[in-house]
Amino acid sequence: MFASSHMTQALDTLGKALRHNMLVVATCRDCERQARFLARDLATFYGHGRDPFSLKFRCTECNKHNCRITLMDNPYDRTPETIVWRPVKVKL
Repeated sequence: MFASSHMTQALDTLGKALRHNMLVVATCRDCERQARFLARDLATFYGHGRDPFSLKFRCTECNKHNCRITLMDNPYDRTPETIVWRPVKVKL
């Protein structure tokens, strides 16, 4: 009786992840190094309609593009060990 499709929807865009204050986590499949990004920053950089699972990340440790993308809740009680990266454009 109370089941509704709008109550459970997939977070398939950066805009939806932004509304839920999510982090986008890129984990290298080869060396397991992780990088965390605010969905807000990535949505500003790539656009709110972009699928977060289509983003391409490069591991700074092993220099490969083989990353697994996951979404996670933003820990409000952030500890000093949590590092959040910000995307930037670099002109070469």
